[in-house]
Amino acid sequence: MKKLLFIALIALGLKAEIIDKIVATVNKEPITSYEIITTAKKMHISPNQALNYLIDQKIIEDEIKRRGISVDNYDIEMALDKIAKRNGMTLFEFKNVLRQRGQYKPLVETLRKKLLREKLFAQIIGKNLNISPDELKNYYNTHKNEFKVFKTIQVTKYTSNSPEVLKNLRKNTALNLPNAKLNMYVYTPNDLPKNMLFLFMNTKVGQFTPVFNEGDKFVTYYVSRKDGEEYLPFDEVKDIIINKILDQKRNSILQEYFSKLKNRADIKIYNN
Repeated sequence: MKKLLFIALIALGLKAEIIDKIVATVNKEPITSYEIITTAKKMHISPNQALNYLIDQKIIEDEIKRRGISVDNYDIEMALDKIAKRNGMTLFEFKNVLRQRGQYKPLVETLRKKLLREKLFAQIIGKNLNISPDELKNYYNTHKNEFKVFKTIQVTKYTSNSPEVLKNLRKNTALNLPNAKLNMYVYTPNDLPKNMLFLFMNTKVGQFTPVFNEGDKFVTYYVSRKDGEEYLPFDEVKDIIINKILDQKRNSILQEYFSKLKNRADIKIYNN
C-alpha cells in the first residue's frame, strides 16, 4: 500500500517525502501534510488555518461515530430532490444530468457529510433554543439599520433560458445578448415578496443580483437606482429576527460544545 501511494504521488508530480508526512494526530487519527496543502489551496487559507480546520473536522467526525449517527439512502434522496426542485427538474432528470457530468457520486458524498453534521448539530442543540419577546424587540431596536429599505427602486430584469448567458452579462454589461430579454421596473417595498425585497436591499446600485432559477427560465436583476429610505415595521421582520437570533444561539452552543471536546481530545502536533 505504501509503495502504491508513493507511485501515485510521483504521478501527481508531488514530493512523496513531504506529502506522506504525518503532521498531527487527533485521537490517534492522522492528518498529513498532503491534506493540509490541498485544504489550504481549496479554501484559500494558510497551512496553519488548514491544520486547525482539519483538526476540527476530525473532532466532528469522532463525535458522529461516538453517537452512532448515520445517513441512509432515503436521506440522500430527499436532499437530492430538494436541489432538483430548486433547479426546476425532477429527481430523475437531475440524477441523469449529474451522471452525465460525472458529478453524481461526488455530490452524494458531499451531501452525506453535510447531513451527518446536521444530525449531530441537531442532537447537540436539542431543545436549548428559547427566545423571549424582549429579545426580539431588543434585537430590532439595536439593529434597525438591517431593516432600512428604499421607498422606491428601479431595476432591469434580464431573462434567459441559459444561466451562462446571464453570467456573461454580469461580467460585461456592454454585451449585446440576443438570447436574453430585458424589462425595466420600478417597485416600492409593498410590491415585493420578502425574499425579493431583501435581495434588492442587499444589492448595491450599479450591481447585479445573483443569477437564479425562476420556473422554466433564469433571471438576474440590475439595480439602477434607489430613492428614499424607511424602516420595515417590527411585525414584518419578526420571523427574520427569530431566525437571526436562533442562528446566533446555535453557533454559540456549538462553539462552546466543540471547544470543550477539543480541550479533551488527544491532539498531537509533530514539528519534525
